[in-house]
Amino acid sequence: MTVYYFFSKAGKVIAVEQSAAADWFNQGYQKEFEEVEAATPQAALKRFHDIRGEQDKNLWAFATGPIYFAAIALLVYLFFT
Repeated sequence: MTVYYFFSKAGKVIAVEQSAAADWFNQGYQKEFEEVEAATPQAALKRFHDIRGEQDKNLWAFATGPIYFAAIALLVYLFFT
């Protein structure tokens, strides 16, 4: 399997083999943090989107969890005091 780097430019993300990474960087693409080992570039992009989707879910859960529990605590306080 090959190691793929990810580069983005104007909302477009591409998977590039490790050996060709410098070429895309010189064309104005920004390197993303993630690196994936995969059989094909399509499989690498699928894994990249899975990773980013999990990050978005974690951020959403982290942001909404305390708000949800604070609202429940407020309701309990209002009804039982």
